[in-house]
Formats: sequence, C-alpha cells, structure tokens
Amino acid sequence: MKTSIQAPPKLYSDERLRELADGSWIKPFRQQYPLATTLPAEADNVHLRGAIDMHVHADPCMLATRSQDFTDVAIGAAHAGLRAVVRKDHFQSTVGEAYAVQRHIDDLVTRGALPRRIEVYGGIPVGSLDIVPMQRALRFSAFKMIWLNSVGGERLVDGGRVCPEAERIIALAAEHRRGLNLGAPNHSAQQYQGVGDYEGLAPVVEKIKKLGALAVLDHPLSSLTIDEIAKLVGDGVYAGLFCHPSLPSVAKGAVADPLRTLELLRRIGAEQCIIASDVGMVLEPTQLEAMRLMVRLLLVLGSTAAQIDVMLKHNPARLLGLEASQPAEDLRSTTLAEVAR
Repeated sequence: MKTSIQAPPKLYSDERLRELADGSWIKPFRQQYPLATTLPAEADNVHLRGAIDMHVHADPCMLATRSQDFTDVAIGAAHAGLRAVVRKDHFQSTVGEAYAVQRHIDDLVTRGALPRRIEVYGGIPVGSLDIVPMQRALRFSAFKMIWLNSVGGERLVDGGRVCPEAERIIALAAEHRRGLNLGAPNHSAQQYQGVGDYEGLAPVVEKIKKLGALAVLDHPLSSLTIDEIAKLVGDGVYAGLFCHPSLPSVAKGAVADPLRTLELLRRIGAEQCIIASDVGMVLEPTQLEAMRLMVRLLLVLGSTAAQIDVMLKHNPARLLGLEASQPAEDLRSTTLAEVAR
C-alpha cells in the first residue's frame, strides 16, 4: 500500500514571503520598532551574565564543519559571563568532551588565565533507541541532555503511539533530571515517511508530560504553526527560540520573519520559552554573537528584561536540572528604558 505524504503546514503567506524577499517590510518594521536602529550595542551584556546556552554546535562536529571548537566557545562564553554551555551533536555523545573541556576551563581559572568559571555540559543523541549509553553516562555530571529525533535517528512513534524503548528513555530523563531536546520528525524524514511534524511530536510530548520529564522543542518555528506550538508547550515542555528561524541564515533559511517570533511570545508567554544559539556553521554567526543577536532582537520587539532573563537563565536551568534563579513575579515589570541605562 502506498504511503501518502503529508504536506507540511504553510508558515508564511505568499504576500508575506514577497515582503520579506523584496525588503518592503523593513521601513514599516523600523517605524514600529524604533529600537531596531537605536538600541545600544551593549544592551545585551547584562542578559548574558548568568545565561545558559543549552544548544551549542561546535567542532568536533560529525554533521558539518563548524567555525569554532567547543573549547573556544566555552572560553568566549566564560569571558562574557555565561553560566553554562551545552554542546549538541546529532551523531555522537558529547559527554566525554564536555568533561575534558571542563577540566581545561577549571585549570585556566586556577592559573588566573580565565577570569571566571563556566559550567560545561554535553549529552547523548538518540540515534538508536538504546538506553544503555544513557544509563552508563548517568555517573557523569557533564551529562545533561538527551536529543530525541536527531538527524537520521530511529522514529519514536509507531501507529500514533510512543515506542516502548523511547518511553523508557523518557522515563530515565524524568527520574534523573536530564533535559530532553525534541527535534522535529523531519530530522529523520526517511523514518517518518507520511507522518507530519506535529503528528509525530504530539504523542511524544504527551508521554513526556505524563512521565514528568522536561523538554524543549527544537526550533519549532521552522516546522510548526503557532497554533501547533501552543498545543504542545506547557507542563514542562518549552518552545526553543533559537537563532534560526528567528533570524535569517544563509546556511539554514534565507527567509525569516521576526514577527513570527513576536507572535509566538505573545501567544504562549516567556515562561514557556528557552533562548539558545543553535548556530556554528561557517556561514553563520559564532555562538556568542548569535546569543547577542537573539537578545537584541527580543529587546527590539519589546521584551522586558525580566522576560528575557526567564528564557535565558531560569528556564534552561530548570531544563538541565540545575538550581534555577527565581524569575521575576511580574514578567512585564521591567521596561526597555531600564535595560538601556
């Protein structure tokens, strides 16, 4: 029997695509959001201090050449005052690498060659549904993330139900406070033939919530509608606001609409989002520059200091099982004028 291929949702209207392509949207955007041309360049500094980037791509990467290695990323992030970085790889564990980089960072701090310490973490991609590597990695504090639906990974859902092997991995994450990164099924398109991204994610998200695990949706704006994202988040499942697709990328997507990022934030709130870089290819910004760009974009769009900090510090700490700073009671209380001072 022939498998029907489900068409992906239409994320942009034809009219909006034309506006984004011909640049006619830029002048109205600057008029509506004047901070696009007046925001102080240093406005992001205060937000980077204590921030956590839970989705770093760097060499040695098995997918593509990267512009930085993980040691360089960690050192640069430490200078900027970040609290922690986590490196993702689609094909190999990064736990051992994170352990070694942490030793190097600590040595630099001890010798006075680095002004402050940064926490360095890794994780394990679920290529095959083998729980044993994760069970063995639990003894390392550097093991913080499990990446579901990594590139080419085995499918997690069969007949609308989560596979028993995948359920055991989710249960392990819940019991041992490891974060889950939930990629779209299009990462493993060959395994998910005929299954749309939302249909492939919804049963997994339901199981994650039922078992009490914590997870982040991997750049959901690139494959899901706002309505679909809103249905998935909550109860410990966050939406990832990553550099792509909030900002254009020659490497990943030349068209990006910043107003979709704003629409998502208005719909689900900062308390349901996590900011991360997810860059590193040679035609992309570096990790630190990507974080700066994301913070600046959100400030331009009107996010408050409290909202940005909950997405950049509190929520990722909770996802990784780290002690989380208390978010401001009123996420709308701090003004942009206060940030710019």
